[in-house]
Amino acid sequence: MSKLIESYIHYTLEHNKKPENVYLFAKSAGIEEKTFYDSYASLEALEDAIFLHWFEEVKHDITHSDLYNTYSSREKLLSIFYGWIEKIKGNRTFVKFMFDTNLKPLPNYPRFLRHMKVDFVKLAQEIVQAGIDKQEVTDRKYLSDRYGEALWVNMLFVTGFWLKDQSAGFEKTDEAIERSVNLAFDLMGRSPLDSMIDFGKFLFQNR
Repeated sequence: MSKLIESYIHYTLEHNKKPENVYLFAKSAGIEEKTFYDSYASLEALEDAIFLHWFEEVKHDITHSDLYNTYSSREKLLSIFYGWIEKIKGNRTFVKFMFDTNLKPLPNYPRFLRHMKVDFVKLAQEIVQAGIDKQEVTDRKYLSDRYGEALWVNMLFVTGFWLKDQSAGFEKTDEAIERSVNLAFDLMGRSPLDSMIDFGKFLFQNR
């Protein structure tokens, strides 16, 4: 984690507010304002970088593990969700501060997650496509390409649930992850409705 990211987290927790401008933040971090701009265009860009950095670490650690390619699509997504919550546990106070000061109802999301969203949706869509190829997920016209976006809403739900979770070891969050991801894959899997649509197509083609 970069020094600037560590400094930003420290500043917000120490002052219980965000820096008012780059100059004040740079001064508190012991650097010149120009040095800050060598890495980030604004404080908002730094906030984006924090959450993207955490997610990229999760993605790298999980997708490069020896077991990842042996997982089903459902197991791959579960491991991403569990990994994400495990990653942000060490900065729960900061994450809660950021969400509390940028609270938005689902399916909206805080601005500081915009780059993480792009990365997550891309990975989720890759996992879904692998599931389609292995017939673990049903390929539905006009819908399949939107599964990644739907799973992003699931990620927002799980993160918000964790921030409110008061259970020991956040065991309720683990349960929420399992139940929500399983529901998502049950919905993306083949259902009686798919059989009805197929039968309707058959009747139409053979009328």
